[in-house]
Amino acid sequence: MKLICLSFIGRWVFQLLFFLNKVKIHGEENLLKLAKAGKPIMVCVWHGRLVFPSWYIRLKITNLHAIASHHSDAEIMARILKRWGYGLIRGSTKKGGKAVVLEMAEVFRNGGIVAVTNDGPKGPPRIAKAGSTGLAIKYNVSMVTITGSATKFWQMKSWDRFMLPKPFGRIDIMVSPPLEIATPPANNEEEVKLLSDYMNHYQDEVDRMTGKI
Repeated sequence: MKLICLSFIGRWVFQLLFFLNKVKIHGEENLLKLAKAGKPIMVCVWHGRLVFPSWYIRLKITNLHAIASHHSDAEIMARILKRWGYGLIRGSTKKGGKAVVLEMAEVFRNGGIVAVTNDGPKGPPRIAKAGSTGLAIKYNVSMVTITGSATKFWQMKSWDRFMLPKPFGRIDIMVSPPLEIATPPANNEEEVKLLSDYMNHYQDEVDRMTGKI
């Protein structure tokens, strides 16, 4: 009952915070063009900025899923995502990894979208886990990163430095062009660097827009 109440309240708090800010979307055509073409998409997200893409994507896309770990810290956010219309794929690369991959593959075969927190569930922050790029290549999936920043915000003292926008500022949300993979990574280290550098480039870009860096 506690989780149900917290997720209900959390959903409306998040929506109110976005309503009380001016929201600017950058690069939206990068997502809509792929979706219109019926391309399966993997949306890569940093855990600490999860609220920005989570709020935004549901406004534009159907057949939308998200990976949600079984970790207790993730349960409230998972329930908020479900209230927002996301289909949940429960598990992580460490726990239930094979089942997670099979569910993702089924979504991709149907032209759907899966959002993945690439540094979750416990970090280190802004360093992508290996596996996503290989999966995207195998199933011919386009990878984009969606992230955000705010001119006024609270930042939690958690491992991911979770950001929550304060009212009466501006929120910028960035949708990147698809990741171009000229040559598949030769090993996990190359994959981690490729995806982390790609995601951090657009994270830094949107942070500069709001004056965070």
